[in-house]
Amino acid sequence: MRPVLVIMAMAVSLLGVALPVQAAPVLTGTIEDTSVGTGMNQVSYSGLWPQCRGCAPPTPNNSFRYSSTNLASATLRFTGTQLRIYAIMNPHGGLATISVDGAPSTTVDTYAAISADRLIYTSPVLLNGSHTATLVNIGQRNNLSDSTIVSFDRAETFVDPDLPPVDTITNTIEDNVTGVGNDQVSYTGSWVTCGGCVPPTPNNTFRYSTVAGSTATIRFTGTQITIYGIREPHGGQMSISVDFGLATLVDTYAPTSSVATLFTSRALIYGTHTLQILNTGQRNPASDSTVTAFDRAGVAATAPPVNPLPPPPVGANRSGLPWLSGVNGDPLNTPAAVNSFCASRGSLCDLAHVYVARNSWGAIVDPSFAEQNFAGWPGRLLISVPAFPENTGSSLAACATGAYDSYWRTFGNTLNSTGRQNSIIRIAWQANGNWFQWAAYDANSYVGCWRHIATAIRATANPDPILDWTINAHYSQLPPSHNPLDLYPGDAYVDSIGIDSYDHYPSSPTLAAFNAQANAVGGLTWLYNFARTHGKNFGVGEWGVAPGSGVNGGGDNATYIQFMYEWLSARAGQGLLYEAYFNNCDPGNVGSNLFRPLSTACIFRNSNSDSRYTSLWRNPASIVG
Repeated sequence: MRPVLVIMAMAVSLLGVALPVQAAPVLTGTIEDTSVGTGMNQVSYSGLWPQCRGCAPPTPNNSFRYSSTNLASATLRFTGTQLRIYAIMNPHGGLATISVDGAPSTTVDTYAAISADRLIYTSPVLLNGSHTATLVNIGQRNNLSDSTIVSFDRAETFVDPDLPPVDTITNTIEDNVTGVGNDQVSYTGSWVTCGGCVPPTPNNTFRYSTVAGSTATIRFTGTQITIYGIREPHGGQMSISVDFGLATLVDTYAPTSSVATLFTSRALIYGTHTLQILNTGQRNPASDSTVTAFDRAGVAATAPPVNPLPPPPVGANRSGLPWLSGVNGDPLNTPAAVNSFCASRGSLCDLAHVYVARNSWGAIVDPSFAEQNFAGWPGRLLISVPAFPENTGSSLAACATGAYDSYWRTFGNTLNSTGRQNSIIRIAWQANGNWFQWAAYDANSYVGCWRHIATAIRATANPDPILDWTINAHYSQLPPSHNPLDLYPGDAYVDSIGIDSYDHYPSSPTLAAFNAQANAVGGLTWLYNFARTHGKNFGVGEWGVAPGSGVNGGGDNATYIQFMYEWLSARAGQGLLYEAYFNNCDPGNVGSNLFRPLSTACIFRNSNSDSRYTSLWRNPASIVG
């Protein structure tokens, strides 16, 4: 402090002027542990958070919440420029992570020898606007603690008066400007136009939906977006996400009807963005319906290079990549196998791609090795599940009647009990091929089955996982039309669209060959473009080199690794949600192995591809997506 004061004194003496004094942030509100809800200045809990009233140590409202459950979380939504979180530190305290607006998390240790209500976290200074903070129990502790309990007492919000206000709206996108281009709205599901309705709106019209899964997708160019809609006695709950990131739940119920501001995004990097509104089909008890209404969007556009925020950090994910990156557990579905691969490439994995056993309903929908092996693993799971157990007489036709719905509701509860609601679930993947028992010889049965599975999982999992529809790349043996889009379950049921794409059938020895197969029907780019048109996230659940495919594969093709990296990087921040390399060296498979040593059980090793993959995935800061 002393050198700074000396410099300031010298400046005043030399310049003969008083230097401006920065005002201290102003306390604007407190979010107590009892302010439960998903609205602004409220906290929503996931997992078990018992309330402790009248417990020691005392707190301002005589109450706090605590959890010893791994991955239990408390999410706060607030407005302002800074947040401070208070919790109980005690001999039982464990480790937690705290992140704001999806930025890299901070780990805090809540252990203390003597119990006390203390400040455990102060956020960085934020843009003056709406924000979301998440506190997560990571199920770990330091050696002095005797437990992994994490608590939440309250949060204080602040506004810095010296920070500039949010951007001024410069463009309006009305509900009736429809299309998939920039400054337009595309609707899926059921949206009814209400012209001349009450309450009146600027263009005398708005759209509304009562059907769960209906979406309104807005593409715009700017630095911030505000959504206006209708609050009314029939109002339901909608979720709103920007660039397919963390969704905000908005309750549109009100005792009287009015046009209202429903959502304002945080400041964005100047450029093209996508906002999606989803009717969740839910409502609070005071409402008599699930109506969600969209009137218009207001877009602010601070032209470059003027921008109040720097580019988002590359390291928002554990991998340091701007998409979720992972691998299958090879040779076993274990954290050790996943971590070994990640260690070999030099960066952590965000995802573990796990496959449930397929021989019984219990193996598929009850807690199994897929979830239990990864208990406490800090990344997310990418779980591939079949439509039904194999060799049991089950069928897509029976599934399409709802005969298996109860099993899938059990699966939703399994996600709850294992704390894996944030998983990406690949339902009945690669049905456009003819090798699985859920192969889509009958497109209608497959679609009906997929919809029943999705609806049943959403009925019990809370919050909902990401439901992913994945095809196999290139030629589609099925359905009989050979068009995989005939198997698409529909926007109301699908959250993410994926593809499994290897360097085979055909291989890609050159960039021209790679682009040709990617742009062809069934190819990587072709399906990505379909996903973007429908406002869906996109993922590549399996990919890799394929020497095991012989003359139909590209061998140890390091350039294929390069092509995939460049393709992924070019789509970073544009709906690309995840990719997971498929590492395998068993006889009779694709032979994509990058790092496992050769043995009688591992007959493929791709050294050139390994070197290229490691050099690219170890240095994610080189991405300019």
